[in-house]
Amino acid sequence: MKKKNIPQQEEDEYIIIPNPIYDVVFRYLMEDTESAKIVISTIINQKIKTLIPEPLTHTEKDDELTDPQTNEVIRLFHLDFTAIIELSDGTEEMVMIELQKASEPDDIFRFKRYIMKNFQKKRPRTLTDPRTGEAKEIDVPIRLIPIFILNFRIENEANDLVIATNRVKTGVFKNHIFTQHNDFIDHLSYDMYVVQLPNLYNIKEEEYLHDEYKRNLYSLLKLFDQKSVVRDNQHRLRLIRRFLPNFLERVVKRLQIVSSQKADLEEKMHIEDEYLKVLEERDNVISYLQAQVEKKQQELEQEKQRAEQEKANSIKRAIQSGMDIEQIKQIFQVDEAFLERHKLIS
Repeated sequence: MKKKNIPQQEEDEYIIIPNPIYDVVFRYLMEDTESAKIVISTIINQKIKTLIPEPLTHTEKDDELTDPQTNEVIRLFHLDFTAIIELSDGTEEMVMIELQKASEPDDIFRFKRYIMKNFQKKRPRTLTDPRTGEAKEIDVPIRLIPIFILNFRIENEANDLVIATNRVKTGVFKNHIFTQHNDFIDHLSYDMYVVQLPNLYNIKEEEYLHDEYKRNLYSLLKLFDQKSVVRDNQHRLRLIRRFLPNFLERVVKRLQIVSSQKADLEEKMHIEDEYLKVLEERDNVISYLQAQVEKKQQELEQEKQRAEQEKANSIKRAIQSGMDIEQIKQIFQVDEAFLERHKLIS
């Protein structure tokens, strides 16, 4: 079959990249510190001065699944970074950034476990005793910023692309909004960002055009546009170049070279496809079992109602024959509430 000739100008309007929804691709992207800075700072809308990835042993965590067909271990995607961010007042703060990506909505319990683990992270801090002037080193918590990139929706109230929860400290009686840092409260709460990738096409241009943060965020997330998959190859995306501004240049170039840098890329992407099939099959089994349990419960409830009605009919015949109510209670093992419910006594 003769290959169709595509005008060079039209080809130049598009780029082809490996699909970053796949863990192997996204992990390669985020292993480049400068690319990771661009991705994370664009999402949280804060300047990152220093970004240090946690060691791989911590990155991959202890959580894993076993493929029931091959017994191969499948590690679940999770990345942690320690960062120095610049706050709006010019001061700096060390934070822990936890990034998780998922394609299945039932991962919520795994998310919760990781957050609880990172709440335990500490860093040394030197304090001076105001009475003695003596310097003392203590451990203090590190503020946590979780980011979730989801390939499914968690809400249909607004169908927004990104949901942010922001810590707001409010005095109950005086209605005062506290703006200053507070160690106790700030270390026991956190900001959180949840990306719903399927909602990319629910965002209208006027909703981000005049806001720099929203423009940049929308452009970044277009890199995950699953409606741009290459025909017959979901491992590749074909993206319109003009939607990718200059600040994403390093990220795009990093994605473009992943194929040449990782010889086993396609194999690992196929493994992820199989992993998702395992999850889907597992969910199908769970759904089937839940349906069977519900069906059995309905059958038991119907059987209980039939047995109760038969007992009520027998009691009704006994009453009509002149049997004493107290004697009926003893023989049929019922109370007055049963008799009243079935309108056998007034």
